[in-house]
Amino acid sequence: MIKRLTLILLATWLTLHAAAQANVHHDIYPRTSVDKDISASGSRAPLVVLIHGWSCDSSYWSAQLPALREHFDVVTVDLAGHGKTPATRADFSMSSFGRDVVDVVAQLPTDQPIILVGHSMGGPVAVEAAVLLGERVRGVIGVDTFASIGTPKPSEAETTARLAAFERDFSGTTRAFVSQSFFRADADPILRERIANDMASADPKVALPSIRGLNDWDGTQRLPLLKQPIATINADQVTLDAARLQRYAPSFKLITLAGQGHFLMMENPARFNPVLIDTIRTMLNRDRSNDQRVDVSASR
Repeated sequence: MIKRLTLILLATWLTLHAAAQANVHHDIYPRTSVDKDISASGSRAPLVVLIHGWSCDSSYWSAQLPALREHFDVVTVDLAGHGKTPATRADFSMSSFGRDVVDVVAQLPTDQPIILVGHSMGGPVAVEAAVLLGERVRGVIGVDTFASIGTPKPSEAETTARLAAFERDFSGTTRAFVSQSFFRADADPILRERIANDMASADPKVALPSIRGLNDWDGTQRLPLLKQPIATINADQVTLDAARLQRYAPSFKLITLAGQGHFLMMENPARFNPVLIDTIRTMLNRDRSNDQRVDVSASR
């Protein structure tokens, strides 16, 4: 009887887990060119997983797809409650969003080296996913993120006070906040308005607990768990102390694109894309070098 009950519970868990995987919307974009070295070795092309930020969705990476696909397979993800993925749960912590990414990766070929790229809130989500995925992930790249790691966290009272305006008028407060905080004065007004309106249309039942989840995330505790190299490509609107982050992740590298706003990948893709591709290649080459050193050591 106990054995039968155990089997029923296991089958139920597997069914629910499979349903959760199916609910995380993602799009797969195969590489458009042929790498002779990869073809000759018989290995698969590296895979880049793009993770959006708070109250955004996978479409925010559209300007990166053509350039990335010349070199890599690409997957874009809509986190729970964003884009085409429904909000079927109440937990919108960074670890929960990280499991969304893990669920997507679990459906992909297991022999592809993976680089996780996360914009804004997507940076902590990428860290959480990398910790869970282990050696499948060869590197984590943030985009205008991680600046608050190691700085004093707001108190619960401060967080509650800041969220009060969003709770009273989510759409209006979000529109004003995005317009005033995420863009430089010389930003494209059409892009500014489009992003502000889009983020203002997000579901408050997802957006508000996501803010709390982001505020609760402690990078000083999570970065030391990373075994992979980590970097971030940031604008210069908010200062990030690279030395501070290197206390928690010695491999951390900061790349600054001066004169850009928070959505630098959308504002200036012609400038951003080559930097992203170069950062991905650097991580993959470092990984190959490490593999070669292991092979040499094993043969001695």
